[in-house]
Amino acid sequence: MLVLAAPHTEDPRDGGFVHTTPGELLIRPFVCGAGGNGACGCERSWAGVTSRGATTLAEVVDRPDLTQDVYIDLIVGYFTQAWGWDREDAEEEAVVLATIAHDFGPGALLTIFNGEEITRLEPQP
Repeated sequence: MLVLAAPHTEDPRDGGFVHTTPGELLIRPFVCGAGGNGACGCERSWAGVTSRGATTLAEVVDRPDLTQDVYIDLIVGYFTQAWGWDREDAEEEAVVLATIAHDFGPGALLTIFNGEEITRLEPQP
């Protein structure tokens, strides 16, 4: 299954960062009031499910050990336990995350802005 995972490399862009565990599952961020005004990095970060760290770069990876049902259960468990979401909303977000990974394809390096503007990182010269 294709999923969004923390990269095994640093973000090569100025101001990029990786404070996650390589390979861990990622979710779209929650943008705080300060982040919405550009005062912190949450508006341009993915969040790690295990480490709860942030990264400005996500990698689409194939995880053959995960079925769609297992993946959805992992993401739902994270949102319901860590953030108190109801199961229906958490399942919807898990499907969105899986769709993002599928649409961009394996090996894609992705950036995010304001939790919704997702773009492919083009190779740096």
